[in-house]
Amino acid sequence: MWSCLCRARPNTKYFLSGITVIGVQTEHPHFIPKDRSIARIGGRKRNLQYDDDTFAQFYAAIIKRQPSCFKGKNVGFVVHAHCWALLDHIISTTLVEKKFEKFVRAARKYWRDHKAWGSYDYRLTSWKIGPRGAHPGFKYGCDIYKNPLVVLEVQKAIQKAIHSATKTKEKCMQSRCSPVPLEVAIMIAEWTCPIDYTPADVKNTRNMLSAWQWTLPGCFWKSRLKEDIFIELKSLGESNYEIDWQALRLNLMALVSDREWYFYSGLPNRERVLGFMTAIKANFLET
Repeated sequence: MWSCLCRARPNTKYFLSGITVIGVQTEHPHFIPKDRSIARIGGRKRNLQYDDDTFAQFYAAIIKRQPSCFKGKNVGFVVHAHCWALLDHIISTTLVEKKFEKFVRAARKYWRDHKAWGSYDYRLTSWKIGPRGAHPGFKYGCDIYKNPLVVLEVQKAIQKAIHSATKTKEKCMQSRCSPVPLEVAIMIAEWTCPIDYTPADVKNTRNMLSAWQWTLPGCFWKSRLKEDIFIELKSLGESNYEIDWQALRLNLMALVSDREWYFYSGLPNRERVLGFMTAIKANFLET
């Protein structure tokens, strides 16, 4: 469902629309709320009356080029509502809205040289589920139709770390509880949990740190966890929550080391989306 909720940039005025459901791209026009705070996600599809100024009619254009059949018609560029929210973690969408035309050019420049990652696979509802539940989306390297913004298990890991922090607020620091120098503790931890770790390594590390009450420095965790893809961490760090960061990183490592879960989660798709958004940002910021 997430992949059907879309915003659009109808006509040449370059404004951000509200949200409507666009499940399949067609050559027929779509109607979308003009007010960005409005969403239309259900109701009748036929014989609708759009007599007021609430909706804008547009044809969904392909970012690489404008089809000749749309010449002279009101064209909009479709973006998933969740992907628009994800973009704000890469570049301020407020800035993008001020320079929409430049942003469209930057996106076109990128997609002219890159494969569109299934953006124009029209018959999504006719997929045949194959071995291990795979479908054609995986031919792009991951399940490109998994929600890249909301990953439920990551949210659960964060809530667990917040809860853990309230229970361990008074715990001892490493220098008070352990006679082992920090450098030695790091060496032991690196042996227990190598860079290429498994779920068992994460479990052993968790037990070790709990037993010795060690607090390892950020460099240990950053070499083992791609924190850039966990966009939730930035806002979490800016919040007033008490966070057990070590427990949170262990929880996240437990997720990504579970390859069966990771394969079908939205994180690989998030990493893919953030990658091309970063590239488009570079085009956008070029002078």
